[in-house]
Amino acid sequence: MPRLFFVPATAVVAVLASVPEARADVVVSERADAPSRVVVKTGPPTVVVVTPGTAAVPPPPTPPVRRDRERKVGIHFDVGGTFGRDITMGGFSGALRFRPAPHFALDLGAGYFAGDDFDGDFRTEIPVTANMLFFVNPKSKVQFYVLLGPAVSFARKEMITEVRRMTYVGGQGGAGLEFRLAPAFALNVDVRGFVRHRVDPDPRPEFVDAGRTTDTSAGALATFGATFYF
Repeated sequence: MPRLFFVPATAVVAVLASVPEARADVVVSERADAPSRVVVKTGPPTVVVVTPGTAAVPPPPTPPVRRDRERKVGIHFDVGGTFGRDITMGGFSGALRFRPAPHFALDLGAGYFAGDDFDGDFRTEIPVTANMLFFVNPKSKVQFYVLLGPAVSFARKEMITEVRRMTYVGGQGGAGLEFRLAPAFALNVDVRGFVRHRVDPDPRPEFVDAGRTTDTSAGALATFGATFYF
C-alpha cells in the first residue's frame, strides 16, 4: 500500500535522497511557514524533492482615517441693521474668533454704524464687543448658537446746534444659525438685543420724554455674516 511522507521545508533548497527501503509512491513536501504543499509522485528508490511553497503575504496596513483638524481661530465679518421705533441705522463689524472647543467660541470685535436715531438726528457709532458663542450642535452642518457678551460703544450725534459725543457701556444677547459650508468657511444669521447706559461726563440726560429723563437705552440688531476658519 502507498505511504505518505510529510517533509517540512524551512529554506528554499532542493534535496535528492535515495531511500531504497522506502516503498512510497507519493511524497508530500511542505514548508512550515507556508500553507501550500507540493506533491511529487515517485517510485522506489524514492526521490524526495523539497520545494518552497507560496509564502503568505500579509495584507497592507489600513491607512489611517483622515480627519479634518480642528480650526480654532477665525475671522468673522457681518453686516447688520437696528430696528425699532424711529431708528434706522445700519453698518458692519468684524471680529477675531477664538474657538478652543467645538461648543464654545469667543469673538473680539468692533464695528461702524450710521443712520438716524430716536430724535431724528444723524448718528454714527463704533461698538467694541466681546461676545461668547455657545454652539448647541457643533457637529452639524447647520449649527444653532446663542451669544452673550459685554460691549462699549462710542457715538457721535449731529444736532442742529452742536455735535454731541457719548459713550455707552452695556451688553447684548441673542441667537442665530451658522451654516458650515466647508471646514474653513461658514455663513451665519442672528438676531441680538442690547441694553446700554451712557457713562460720559456730560450731565445732560440723553432722552427726555414727558418730563422723564434717562440715559439708558435698548434696541435690537439683525446681522448676516461669514466666518473664515484657519
